Amino acid sequence: MMHRRHFLSLLAAAPLAAKPLRVERVEIWKVVVRMKPGVVNSENYGPGLDPGLANFDQVPKHLIRLHTSDGLTGIGETGRGVDTQSVEANAKFLTGRDLLTLDFSQASLGLPARASSDAYEIALYDLMGRSLGVPVHTLLGGLHQPKVAVTYWTGQRTEQDYIMIAERALSQGFKHLKIKARRYDPIEKRVAAIDKAAPSLTLTVDFNRSYPDVATFLPVAKRLEGYKLTIEDPIRGDLNALRQLRERVAVPFALTTASTTVMMEAIRMGAVDMFNLGGPMRTFVETCQVASAAGIPAWHGSGVELGVRDMSFIQAAAATRSCTVPSDTLCWLRQSDLLQQPFKVVDGYIEVPRTPGLGVDLDMDAVRRHQVS
Repeated sequence: MMHRRHFLSLLAAAPLAAKPLRVERVEIWKVVVRMKPGVVNSENYGPGLDPGLANFDQVPKHLIRLHTSDGLTGIGETGRGVDTQSVEANAKFLTGRDLLTLDFSQASLGLPARASSDAYEIALYDLMGRSLGVPVHTLLGGLHQPKVAVTYWTGQRTEQDYIMIAERALSQGFKHLKIKARRYDPIEKRVAAIDKAAPSLTLTVDFNRSYPDVATFLPVAKRLEGYKLTIEDPIRGDLNALRQLRERVAVPFALTTASTTVMMEAIRMGAVDMFNLGGPMRTFVETCQVASAAGIPAWHGSGVELGVRDMSFIQAAAATRSCTVPSDTLCWLRQSDLLQQPFKVVDGYIEVPRTPGLGVDLDMDAVRRHQVS
């Protein structure tokens, strides 16, 4: 619920909001920030390592900063691998335009290049929040969670390395650990090792749809019964397959989606216990409302982002009631989050900033160190 003082501050700022927020120029930086050494996979993992987990941090991202004619700024961040042409096309479209004339009925805001539109949504809401003197979560529906639960995360590892990671997660105050698994991984042995070393940790095992069907995954799932874990995206295929697994296995199942249509069908079929949700900030809040109505908890997924994008996740999660499962907000695993105000995880939570906009600013020295052509 929006506090009365927030409502009054918005009313007081109404004349400012009525003024055009005209973009004078857009700055763009292409960056590559590697993960910290040793945080993703075991060095001696072997031939079963998913190549996508080995080199994802080499894929560039883009940072943007909007400047208005009256000196306001707003920052945004693309997902991995968004092409520069998309970022530049939207920058060209916005230059000289009043941001408040954009089409807020569309997830893309009516921008010509959809691939980078979510980065511009982040920058736009940061700018609007700064102009009104309110945090982004106020613009997304108000503060429902003053702090957001986050998870520790790692990739594919040996049993001994998983024990080390579990102990590290506990020592840093985390209550939850998300790990990756693929077909043929001896995942039950690895889960057992984690459970023995850190019995208080809850787990999510993300299979990234690496199993082809119910028949091949069912024996694996049955061996995971009895542990404090959630199985995420085990198989390729339709929701009926997930429903079959859920009916036959005493383990919670999570589905990754950003579609309210898919969510409604999964709920109707009884195919899911949790949702991993994403998409632009407004889309995420919308999907969380569906989850809340169904009484199903959710978390915010990610592509292991940098600080600007992760803070947009925190702001969006704070504006929901159902995003209570620890979220994949992981920029602190990178060598830099590129922020002046580094993320601080305390006892498995991130405090939601109450300052105007996103509540963070770019560390331009760090941005320049990681900039690529």
